[in-house]
Amino acid sequence: MLFGIALSKAGLSDGIIRFYNEYSKVPEKREVFSSTVMARGFLLSVLTTSAYILIFPLFQKYLKISGNYTPCFMIMAVSLFISPLNIIVMRMLRVNDKTIFINIINIVGKSISVGLSLIFLIYVFRAFYGYFIGVVAAELIITVILFSWFFKHYRITRSLISQELSLKLIKFGAPLLLSELSFLLMSYADRYLIIAILGEQALGLYSVGYTVAMYIGDMIMFSLSSAMVPIYVKIYGEEGREKTEAFLRKCLRYLLVAIIPMWFGYMAISKELFIILASEKYAAAARFSPLILLAHFFMAMVAIFNAGFYLKKKTMLTFLIIFSAIILNIGLNFILLKRLELMGASISILASCIYMAILTLIVSNRYITVRVEMGTLLYYIGVSCIMFLVLTQINTGVLWMNLILKITTGIFLVGLGILLRENEIRENLKKIYPLRIR
Repeated sequence: MLFGIALSKAGLSDGIIRFYNEYSKVPEKREVFSSTVMARGFLLSVLTTSAYILIFPLFQKYLKISGNYTPCFMIMAVSLFISPLNIIVMRMLRVNDKTIFINIINIVGKSISVGLSLIFLIYVFRAFYGYFIGVVAAELIITVILFSWFFKHYRITRSLISQELSLKLIKFGAPLLLSELSFLLMSYADRYLIIAILGEQALGLYSVGYTVAMYIGDMIMFSLSSAMVPIYVKIYGEEGREKTEAFLRKCLRYLLVAIIPMWFGYMAISKELFIILASEKYAAAARFSPLILLAHFFMAMVAIFNAGFYLKKKTMLTFLIIFSAIILNIGLNFILLKRLELMGASISILASCIYMAILTLIVSNRYITVRVEMGTLLYYIGVSCIMFLVLTQINTGVLWMNLILKITTGIFLVGLGILLRENEIRENLKKIYPLRIR
């Protein structure tokens, strides 16, 4: 379904952030923009969903999907139709700096989805398809909220739909579509290799370790990109390259301030976390899951390094780099899975993401220069190592108490380290809290 949603967008929504400023200043052009993106998005959703329903019997036979699960796939066709339209509205929220609203929608949407899915699965339908009815019902609720906002601020006029703008958006977004498909392939290809080489039990363990790390990594990556991309696009258009580079350096600095301690902290608490969230039998995921989280953190850095490609409309380079990383990932999996099992899969994705980050930084710096501050990097590695050593000494004999104490102690130690070094954060805290912070 994720692949289907990516295809349904056809790169259209990816161009919204890049071109919105060109059309937003004049009311008529603004209406041309809103009419075009929504009308073309609706058309693409209809075509993709229709194709999915028609083609499903073929890949059901090819993938040997049991007929008992057919209702699940048909129910999710509704998701395939509405998700790309929701993404378009979310992009419009991003260009209007509605970051808080976006975060609330994401949190509420996830919460409703989990709640309804479990209620329908366990209490209402008592069948597997009930889970997917819950997912779709939650998406429909979010759709109503999103489109209520959209139609309060924008109009859709059929006569203003622009073929020129449609082609411009898709031309810009098509390489990003390929990049998204490549990203999905890199994220999920290892699972097919694991089940083929190591079996279902190994896949279950890997999926638990991967999913927890992915949620934490995505929380950072998508929050960063949601807030950052519209801002640097605006700065580049209004103030030029130098100011944009200064902004990106600050983004990278604060990203490092966040992710370095988070990774060391995750290593310290991961065993307790997996036992509490899943059970004792998934505790082994704590051995390899930190590597997967580190891989996702490198992907978050790629979102910053990639700014030069995005601003200069060199999005095909993004695709080529990600595609080469996929080849590396699959090749390493074939070599390492049999020797190191799940640790080999984790090393493969980490190596691929490091390669992708380094290559993106080198090539993108031809257009927009982003430098890593080595002093910041080394300082927070040092602070995080001290934190890790302290956290490993905490053992009350009660898992949930260990977890709470480790998290609170880690936050305190890292917060102290941040206040000692970051003048800007101290000054902002002084404005919020009238305290003398030295």
